[in-house]
Amino acid sequence: MQASKRTSLVGVAALRERALRYGLWIAIALGALIGALDLAAPLDRRLLDAGFALMRHTAPAPVPTLALPDRAGVPREIVVVGIDEETLAAFPEPLTLWHRHLGDFLAVAADAGARAIGVDLVLPDRSYAAISPDYDRALIDGLLAARRTVPLILAVTIGNDGAPRPVHAPFLAIAGAQAAGFALWRADPDGVVRRFDERLGEGGEAVPTFVGQLARALGVEPAPGLIHYGIGPSWTYLPLRALLDGAGEEAKARARAALADRVVVLGTVLPFEDRLRVPVALASASPATSAVTAAWSAATEAGVLVHAQTLRGILAGRLVQPLPAWAAALLCATAALAWAIARTPARAALVVAGLVVVVSVVAYRALASDLALPLAALLASGGIAALGRLGVETAFAWRERRRLRSAFSGYVSPQVMAEIESGNLEGLASARRFLCVLIMDVRNFTPRSEGMPAEKVVELINKVCEEATAAVHDHRGTVDKFMGDGVMAFFGAPTPIDEPCEAAFAAARDLLERIRRISDEETWAGEPPVAIGIGLNCGEAIVGHVGAATRHSYTAIGDCVNVASRLESLTKELGFPVVMSKDVALRLSRHDGLMPLGPQSIKGHSAVEVYGWSPQSRE
Repeated sequence: MQASKRTSLVGVAALRERALRYGLWIAIALGALIGALDLAAPLDRRLLDAGFALMRHTAPAPVPTLALPDRAGVPREIVVVGIDEETLAAFPEPLTLWHRHLGDFLAVAADAGARAIGVDLVLPDRSYAAISPDYDRALIDGLLAARRTVPLILAVTIGNDGAPRPVHAPFLAIAGAQAAGFALWRADPDGVVRRFDERLGEGGEAVPTFVGQLARALGVEPAPGLIHYGIGPSWTYLPLRALLDGAGEEAKARARAALADRVVVLGTVLPFEDRLRVPVALASASPATSAVTAAWSAATEAGVLVHAQTLRGILAGRLVQPLPAWAAALLCATAALAWAIARTPARAALVVAGLVVVVSVVAYRALASDLALPLAALLASGGIAALGRLGVETAFAWRERRRLRSAFSGYVSPQVMAEIESGNLEGLASARRFLCVLIMDVRNFTPRSEGMPAEKVVELINKVCEEATAAVHDHRGTVDKFMGDGVMAFFGAPTPIDEPCEAAFAAARDLLERIRRISDEETWAGEPPVAIGIGLNCGEAIVGHVGAATRHSYTAIGDCVNVASRLESLTKELGFPVVMSKDVALRLSRHDGLMPLGPQSIKGHSAVEVYGWSPQSRE
């Protein structure tokens, strides 16, 4: 029997070690899969937005002042000239007929010494000379003035049929062969523009974009990457109306102060035209929101500001690069090593909290260095590993608890078993407790057993002990031991009870009723009904493990135990099935049926004042 139990324990231990070993490799493989396949991409995009929002709300990364390829020491600054509602109100013609105003803008920007000019507007697709010969001439003059002095890039869009929307050929011809770029973006699945990539054609074919052509005009070849929404200050714009207001040297001086040596981009900043969803608010006039709110609700911004922010990042060499798939897989597999640490719920919680803090800080620092770490994938890999380890440990702990209950439930009381299962063995350590002790014995058992077969004797003892155990446990008591035809139990340990005397007395009454039913239901070879005596006494006792290191029991030792045993011996002499000390009687809430019996001499002890109780006296 012992050998089979030992073998079973060894088998369970080996199974646990195997499960932990295989579980670790599964967690590592799962983490690598999450990282390599970017399975947490939707949440990663949101967390990337949160990083940009936090950076922009706390300390926007400065845009470095670097030399352009052909003009050392010139700041790479971008000025947005906006067509706003005031400009619309100031110019009486429809926007389609703004040839003169656009021509004036191009001439003013070129004369002011702009470094490059980008026009993020859809130019007319036909000539309006039939309306007035001056319309086309005014725009052509502006295009010629700009083309002679600065790089000029015109935006081209796509029509509903998927083909490029046409621009009047003379306008494009004057601007130059490389002057057109598509004002297109490939938004992420959630509709937010986060990345710059010119591979927008069929099959991933690269097409010239508006921002890409502007960068090339400035001598910078653009590479794909994530738009860095955390760099640079919030955008303000110069209203087109204000730029074209006035004439003469004073107006030219204002234009030079605003545009000289700067990249100038013209576009609409109207509230309901050419808007794009972006992770954070770019315009300084946008409603202020917290970093947390901004991270989870994409803003809409004027397309010209998104162009400007992207160009800012390209010129500064600060497009954010996502981590390669192999590196993401390696990092996530490393995060899955949390499996090896999360052995307990406390450790698992600590591991998860530590992962959130450490990985978030590292990811934010990496973002400030233009590298996007898969934050959600890392947290998912580590969290799944920690919870997986906790699940395995919990499963084996539950299995061990079942094994303990199966092995020991027949040897200890439920309260002791609960302490063992919870691992609270300190609760079973020796300590002084206030108890009420119950001692029960079958009356006249020796004469009765002499005339009964041994099998019937054992059957009777088992039946009585079974009923006694049920009565004690039902009232939160602890069965200490079986003493032949008797039982010792106590109330108040290991689990404290508010009123141990009440519980012990209730158990005694219940036990008498159970024994009465046994006598009514069973026939014991013509023997008289089974009768028992119960002694109750209360007081302090030492409760805990008693015995050798290899064999001990949870028991109570003290004078109150000895007195309870002596009171049980008085039950037959005094004619009451229950005899209790005065200390017990005084602690009962009801005294119905209690009979004072005065001081009684007991062997080896001073006299004790006792009370008797029986079902008949209660009636």
